[in-house]
Amino acid sequence: MDEKLSEDECLEFGPECDGDVEYRMALSASGESFPRCDHHWDKRLDTEQGIRERYPEHRPSDFDESYAGERWDNDY
Repeated sequence: MDEKLSEDECLEFGPECDGDVEYRMALSASGESFPRCDHHWDKRLDTEQGIRERYPEHRPSDFDESYAGERWDNDY
């Protein structure tokens, strides 16, 4: 049976903490899970969404490799 984590175990513990503290799934390739309260988990999800919007996995349709000699993929 899982032991309930206390609020002060939240990775970003502070006055903003709210909700249950749980180990949350890794959103990066590290595979590391960290304890976060519901509030900080929601903030982390928002941050991840912003990162994925700024740095998409696939090349945008308007990306022109000839513009500055840059490549989207690492294949040279």
